Amino acid sequence: MNDEEKITAEVIAVFSDKVKISVEDIAAFSGGGRIKVGSYLRITDSEDSALIAIIENFVIEVNDKAERKHVIEALPLGIVAEGKFTRGGDTLTIPPTGVFPATEEDIKAIFEESVDKEKRFSFCSLVSNANIRVPVNGNKLFLTNTSR
Repeated sequence: MNDEEKITAEVIAVFSDKVKISVEDIAAFSGGGRIKVGSYLRITDSEDSALIAIIENFVIEVNDKAERKHVIEALPLGIVAEGKFTRGGDTLTIPPTGVFPATEEDIKAIFEESVDKEKRFSFCSLVSNANIRVPVNGNKLFLTNTSR
């Protein structure tokens, strides 16, 4: 197995409210970027969809050979399929084919597409990425009755 094929992160457990991921080399996994509690992950399976999860915590495990590995626990948020985010989802198969930091497009699918275009009111960006706008339903925010 060459370096390009080496698995740096893999799902080791799936619960209804948590996914545990073993990471051999946290620096290689993050691609030189910085992942932290609150970062988004993309967990793929054999289909053209991905589970999006948010990191809740990190644990460092040491085995009997004094080798360290990181374990990430993440909260599943939903599925991105064909560029559309759907909250929830229980379609993750084991073993998944990959775990990676989520792309900006994945995160945009969660937030920017969550409100119909004609009802969007956006006044802020995501704290962790200023390029991602976080819209709200303007009618609901301002308690506007649109049935008239």
